[in-house]
Amino acid sequence: MSDISVIGCGTLGTALIETLAEQNARVTIWNRTRERALALTGPQVTVVDSVDEAIDRSPVTIVCVVEYDITKSLVEEASGSLNGKTICSTSFVTHEQGRQLTTLIQSHNGRYLDLEILGYPSNIGMESTLLYLSGDRDAFEEVRPLLTTLGTVKYVSSTSGDAFISGLAVLLGYLPMAVGIFQGAKVCERNDIPLEWYTKEIQTMYPQHIKQLLETISTDQDPADTENVEASVRTWGDGTKEYADYLESVDLDAGVYQALHRLFTAGIEAGRGDHDWSCIGEITADYPT
Repeated sequence: MSDISVIGCGTLGTALIETLAEQNARVTIWNRTRERALALTGPQVTVVDSVDEAIDRSPVTIVCVVEYDITKSLVEEASGSLNGKTICSTSFVTHEQGRQLTTLIQSHNGRYLDLEILGYPSNIGMESTLLYLSGDRDAFEEVRPLLTTLGTVKYVSSTSGDAFISGLAVLLGYLPMAVGIFQGAKVCERNDIPLEWYTKEIQTMYPQHIKQLLETISTDQDPADTENVEASVRTWGDGTKEYADYLESVDLDAGVYQALHRLFTAGIEAGRGDHDWSCIGEITADYPT
């Protein structure tokens, strides 16, 4: 028997396996490409021949594959081993998909938990890596000691899907910001602006602006109140066009800022041009199909 099983030995699965093993957990693993699993074999890690066997050997199994349909298929394949077991899945699910997976696992006397990991594989094991879980509360309390070796563990709710939706909400702003930072670095390179200066300026400016944005959200200010307008929808409509035009002129992709320009333009057309731009989260725009 082992303490935990991991299904899937991709980059994230490998990081989970290695971190658990380093913390002296006994880990059973399975991967469709067996050679990939065998490369991880060690004193704490045992490779098995089937999903059934992996689930059967441990009280809790993490299914770490790319999408919901694969997770569901693997769980169905191993339905005979689910009795008394807890299944955690890292694959994004909607609330409906979460309910389906919960029903499937519960029908075989097992328990299900969403496991949303907010961090890259190289961040596994760090306190700054957040693990959001939702689903069966008793199952969560039982698996928590093991999962705390992977990062900071937080229980979201008993509703399946909530961990992933919560993670989406937290991460939604990250990717556009990251794209902008990478493109900003290219702008610096092409204009002989020192990258050392650039990185320091980013670190100086962004924390304060993020803090201000979060304060705006928490105070629920009326964006139509002129006293609350720091930058209007119209102002950023003009600004996004300027940024998009410049990116195009230096052969950098302007798609993000073109999309933002369409969004702010839609706000202007909806009669909200003079409102504070914090209202942009509720504006929708038409996009080419």
